[in-house]
Amino acid sequence: MKGGIAPSGRPYQVIVAENSKFQAKQLAQILESEGYEVVAFAETGKELVDLYKENKKVDLITLDLHLPVMDGFAAFYEIKELGVLPRIMVVTDENTPAVIKNLSDSGVMDYVVKPIKREKILEKANATVRKTIKI
Repeated sequence: MKGGIAPSGRPYQVIVAENSKFQAKQLAQILESEGYEVVAFAETGKELVDLYKENKKVDLITLDLHLPVMDGFAAFYEIKELGVLPRIMVVTDENTPAVIKNLSDSGVMDYVVKPIKREKILEKANATVRKTIKI
């Protein structure tokens, strides 16, 4: 069975938050090849927060930290303030160890440093959707 399919047989639903249209499409193609269903794209942190408020049942959010209007850090903490923290996998070029540790300690479930590599994205996404959501 593909990693993007839940035990119930339905595809895991994903919101991709990425300001580069090319990289957003690349992430979507990788995830969809494994059975995930990309239900929305956010190009800004504000757009991500609004999309999440409309669809709190989403199984996974991929989050770039360098988003315009509201960056990924602010979007993450705003989503966290809404209550139950969804499964969030950061996919970004930010590789400072202190940043990675801070976000992991705050509830980010996984962290992938760009460039985007198919095997790494699928390995991390497949592991992340199987983790328990933090309250």
